[in-house]
Amino acid sequence: MIDITILQQDLTAQLALVKAKQVSAQEINQQQMALINKLNPTINAFIAVNDTLAETQTDSELLGLTVAVKDNIDVKGFNTTAGLEILRHSRPEQDAFVVNKLRNAGANFSGKLNMHEGALGATNQNAHFGHCVNPHNISLTPGGSSGGSGAAVSACMTPLALGSDTMGSVRIPASYCGVFGFKPSRGALSISGSVACSRLLDSIGPIARSARDLTLAIKLMAGFNINDASSQAISFEQTLLNKPILLIPDNLAALGIDDSIIEDFNQNLNAFKSMGCEIKTFDISHYNFSAARRAGLIICEAEMRVEHEAHWLNNNEQFSPYLKSLLSYIDKKSPMDVIKSERVLDNAIIEARNILSHGDFILMPTAPQRAFSFDDAIPANQADLTSLANQAGLPAVSIPMITNNALPSGMQLIGKGASDLALLTLAEQWQTHTQFQYKIPNTIIELLA
Repeated sequence: MIDITILQQDLTAQLALVKAKQVSAQEINQQQMALINKLNPTINAFIAVNDTLAETQTDSELLGLTVAVKDNIDVKGFNTTAGLEILRHSRPEQDAFVVNKLRNAGANFSGKLNMHEGALGATNQNAHFGHCVNPHNISLTPGGSSGGSGAAVSACMTPLALGSDTMGSVRIPASYCGVFGFKPSRGALSISGSVACSRLLDSIGPIARSARDLTLAIKLMAGFNINDASSQAISFEQTLLNKPILLIPDNLAALGIDDSIIEDFNQNLNAFKSMGCEIKTFDISHYNFSAARRAGLIICEAEMRVEHEAHWLNNNEQFSPYLKSLLSYIDKKSPMDVIKSERVLDNAIIEARNILSHGDFILMPTAPQRAFSFDDAIPANQADLTSLANQAGLPAVSIPMITNNALPSGMQLIGKGASDLALLTLAEQWQTHTQFQYKIPNTIIELLA
């Protein structure tokens, strides 16, 4: 019998239950596997499942509880496909750096998670491994490219999932699926052992059902990797001011944000005000989000052509028409166009510096819309608000907004470089103050009936 009251709790609560000997890690893991077997035929969050979990480690931080991993991050014993047919049978010889750190902390790995093909897209439609759907409404996208990660956490098939975030690919699924997602400062988590979408923009980040679980995961995974050129030995700023200044855009409607998102966002500001935060507005009307988006895509397309060069030249037909079209676009561009795109992204660094010179954190909606149907046109501005943090190399966390809407949405806090732990402390304080507790979607309850 699946005890959903345990499985919908966050990882920290599950660890406390095991330590108190109210339930064993093995019992939780067995129930976790039973839930995956029950739900995954519908949700399609997992594309590979581990049926032979290791023995629980009673003296470790994670006690043998399970973590699931996006399928562009290496986990020994699993293939790493990156959602690509060309990599369907690609098997790494060792864990990614962050996976190894979690394994050393006592994690079991329950499986590999569905994703948008090549991590270049934000709907998790995948021609090779099938679409992953949103646990709140299975006709809708879970977001992407880490859609399987967001859906698996939202459906309580795992307490913690790893994703990758290039222009919002952790935070958008977190927003659409009603959970928490974090993108660390550039270089804080090594991306060694992951399939690149863009080395300049990529970050590995966790998705969970609470802010405190994100903090736990980051503390376990952070660390300098001498063999990763992008890795940084970061000394995190951990002190959070008593009354932080939150900076919000002064005209959300001008950014193309849906009215219902703006309404929720304005209501959620009250919690931060009652926590003692000071709210200031800033003008971002001059910033060209569409130009930054196009620049980011050009960099990703060029990088992916290099990453998959041999397959592109020899197995071109194994790329979907969708991805083939995107990766062919770079043929129309020159090396100078790529350099110009990198300079466009330099503007994001300067823009973020100027904004954050007036306060401590930026606060704005995570995505301009809620989850939408696979049959609908993909909103062009889907990653506009999230991509700023990638382009500027800053930490950002998406937290669920409190809403009366049937579908969830998120708001994101963006901090200065190396403020990762202070940023997550604020997210934890918000969750404590609002008494936000994750509730499993009604769609999942119905599937379990």
